Amino acid sequence: MQRGLTLIELMVSLVIGSLLVIATFTVMATFEGRRRTLDSGADLDNSGNVAMYQIDQWVRSAGSGLAQGYNLTGAGTGPYAYGCPLYAATTSGGQILPATSALPAPFGSVNPGTTGVFRLAPAIILPGQTAPGVSVAGLASAKSDVLVLMSSGTNLGQVPAVFSAAATSSQLTLVNTLAFYPLDLVLLLDQQGTSGGLLAPCMVTQASASLTASTSTNPVTALPLGGTSASWYVPTIGSVSISNYSSTGVAMDLGNPSPGTTATTSPPSFQVVGVGDNNTLYSYDLLGVTGTAGQVQSVAQNVFELHALYGVQEAASTTSGCVVDTWVNPSTDTTYTVAALSAGTPAAASLIKTICALRVGLILRTSLPERVAVKETPTLTLFANFPPNSPNAALPYTRPLAASEQVYRYRTIEATIPVRNNNF
Repeated sequence: MQRGLTLIELMVSLVIGSLLVIATFTVMATFEGRRRTLDSGADLDNSGNVAMYQIDQWVRSAGSGLAQGYNLTGAGTGPYAYGCPLYAATTSGGQILPATSALPAPFGSVNPGTTGVFRLAPAIILPGQTAPGVSVAGLASAKSDVLVLMSSGTNLGQVPAVFSAAATSSQLTLVNTLAFYPLDLVLLLDQQGTSGGLLAPCMVTQASASLTASTSTNPVTALPLGGTSASWYVPTIGSVSISNYSSTGVAMDLGNPSPGTTATTSPPSFQVVGVGDNNTLYSYDLLGVTGTAGQVQSVAQNVFELHALYGVQEAASTTSGCVVDTWVNPSTDTTYTVAALSAGTPAAASLIKTICALRVGLILRTSLPERVAVKETPTLTLFANFPPNSPNAALPYTRPLAASEQVYRYRTIEATIPVRNNNF
């Protein structure tokens, strides 16, 4: 005779089975939570490394090839370049600088001193000029800084090429053209005075493909302009023409917009860098030499906010070279304001030259929220570890988190990056 299970035995078995299932799911949920925590932390580390590496490269290269530290003989010795308004255009897209319309998001509200006018400078901080939606949830005042970073792509541009005759609309006549190669971008400017007045405009143009490269045994003084069918050679941009540049003008090689065209040059880097929607760090190429003109490039994910300080050398300093004497918060300092640095005067150019380093701080945030709040102290802090002799930077940046923001995980990362080419 076969016996089955009694109702009581079946119920006990179901209870035991249910307990085992509950225990299994509890272990799996705990494991999944820990896995997400570890993975999200690793993602923040990777994103922070990528973002800071790229910013480090841009800042360390800032000012390279702009020849600001070189003094010309006679009237008009430097500073003669920093602060000049940039003019640039392409044959396919028309005028790009000064910008005739707002830059694409997240840089639509960027104002470098005068709307649309970007001035030649290695590194400028524009405080609080991006406000991506994800970064301001619950706190309308939380905005990110924008970095404007400029450098040449050539290693031969530290000595400017002096004109030996006035420019024509299609040719420059220089003392020598040793630094230039066919299709290189060329920056034209006048030797600026050291006192009074506004700095004359700088103009970006392009060498012709027919340029004969100069050598030590075959010096060439003629630099024909022309570019290709889609080039940066536009004889007149707004009120500025190539033929406006007199015999006191100079030319700087900015590098070749087509990497690999020559062995000694690469594209110039005139970048606007800031945080946009979707926790993303973006860059925008002001000259349009990388990617499609008018499009922003994604640099790194999980970047919640960006903030920066200037490391400056005080005017009274007797230390040779550019050595940081103090740190300046551009959001609160009354000297290193955007207006002062973009005034377009010799005094502004001299002020730009005192910037020796940037302290860049990033706040990173996971892309997915947790089920419960994970931030015990609802405040994030940057720039809290400066010495007592840095009063301008002694007030750290603090970011309170709204309740809805406390369900994310955060990391802060900071780096001090020298602007090592500012005085060359």
